[in-house]
Amino acid sequence: MPSEPIQPNERERQRLHAAFLEAVNIGDIAAVRQALGNGAIDINYAEPGTGLTALHIAAGRNAVAVLRLLIGTGSCDLRVKDAQGRTAAAIAVTVARNPVVGRYLADLQHGTGIAAAPQRRRPGEQTDLG
Repeated sequence: MPSEPIQPNERERQRLHAAFLEAVNIGDIAAVRQALGNGAIDINYAEPGTGLTALHIAAGRNAVAVLRLLIGTGSCDLRVKDAQGRTAAAIAVTVARNPVVGRYLADLQHGTGIAAAPQRRRPGEQTDLG
């Protein structure tokens, strides 16, 4: 039987989330994967003040590999808005100037378009993002 992850105290939780968001910001896919694997990270955690989540940050940095990893968990809430009222899809378009990723995220958010269609992929095959 797998053991439950140890729940960190609030200060440690904030430190872990800050390190996770920094890994997303710099595009360190290995650190992002490791952080998600430890069980103590809330993938939808929002930075105090800005309201930015990992998905917002990755979309704004045009970090497609990180976006694939985050979306692939199935746990990202694509509807979350930052302190300025922007979703990750809006940030992809306005900050990263990537309308393709913005549309993909919007389609996932609303369950429309090609992103909503069931995908059958072979192991190792790329997602719609690349």
